[in-house]
Amino acid sequence: MVYNYLSRLPLSARMTITEAQMLGTPTVLSRRRFVAAAALLPSAAPAADWDELAAKDAKQDWSTLIFDGKPPNSMVCDTTLRELPDKTWILFMLAGGTTEPSPENYTAVFRSHDGGRRWGPLETFDTGFPQSGKTIGQGPTELLIQGKRCSLYFATHSFHWKNDWRSWVMHSDDSCRTWSQAEPLPGRLADRTFIRAHAFTRDGRILLPFQHYVGPEQESGRPPLERALTNPRNGVLISGDGGRTWTEHGNIRITRDDNYFGWAEPAVAPLSDGRVGMIIRGDKLGGVLYYAESADGGRTWPEFAAKSSIPNPGSKATLYSLGPRTVAMLHNPDPRYRKPLSLWISFDEMNTWPYQRVLVKESADGPNGRLNYPDGFVSRDRRWLYFAYDDNRHRAVLYAARLPRVR
Repeated sequence: MVYNYLSRLPLSARMTITEAQMLGTPTVLSRRRFVAAAALLPSAAPAADWDELAAKDAKQDWSTLIFDGKPPNSMVCDTTLRELPDKTWILFMLAGGTTEPSPENYTAVFRSHDGGRRWGPLETFDTGFPQSGKTIGQGPTELLIQGKRCSLYFATHSFHWKNDWRSWVMHSDDSCRTWSQAEPLPGRLADRTFIRAHAFTRDGRILLPFQHYVGPEQESGRPPLERALTNPRNGVLISGDGGRTWTEHGNIRITRDDNYFGWAEPAVAPLSDGRVGMIIRGDKLGGVLYYAESADGGRTWPEFAAKSSIPNPGSKATLYSLGPRTVAMLHNPDPRYRKPLSLWISFDEMNTWPYQRVLVKESADGPNGRLNYPDGFVSRDRRWLYFAYDDNRHRAVLYAARLPRVR
């Protein structure tokens, strides 16, 4: 049978249909697959109950301004909020200048000693590289906390991400006070790669999603940094020994066009049966997020991700595991604009998202401002999602979102 009510199917079934559409085959859903898909639809509370719960949670939210930049150094981008092993909080972000990417960009850091309520001043973070020459532009993308070790992933360039983009990691064992010398990422990922927010599997492995740019196929014989900056590939680095060693998995594409460029910015969520779900930003590819899934804990992935039904304007979205089957997502649920900034929660492993609420309706600069790059962490009791975001590229804001109780 041909099933036309795509938006009512759970994510796993929608992926099957969309993959068929990408390959140019009919969107036929067999009776067996239709029955299986229907069984995945949650027997959840009515929408009104979810709305009531969301409104109750919203009354407990709070936020605070961390930084408000002024030209000529107003830039706020790639905000990364973490709680450190010593229980203090830290915010890394790309700062400097008024645009991104720019040779004026550098890595900035802020610290809080009272659970995010108050913050110290902006400090320039020393990556060990000079802010000149091939490393003049610098920016962080991820801070991995594993036990007492903190690992900062960052990138450098000589003018723009098109120019001498290299990717690095450095470590701290004293809550980000002192650091090791930076090392390049392994293998091909040493060039033109951003590492994104980590996740832990149920068996204790670390997953680090990456976006890497290989360039057009016709330029494959040239050195990586001399190719056109196109053709994003996505996957994960996996460590089973606490971050001492890593293996690379996945080479996921979102289009067959080798000349396509977009900031893929993948995010991953381990699922209860060993699967791992990945969402990928798809700039100018239909106004939705893309989705890929690994059936074996992140070790193998499909060649192509497929369109989901989750609206997105081409902006970073992040995922947070809240329980065996529960996943939270921060994103902009509009196919055209980076607003509002919303929290969606799935209680059936990313098949449906019944809990939806707007956290920030619009920028402090008004309806034309953009709400960008939410990233943070879940409290130990899983009742709060703490994250930072950039408000229209000049304000770094901390937001504490109350979470529903998950059984």
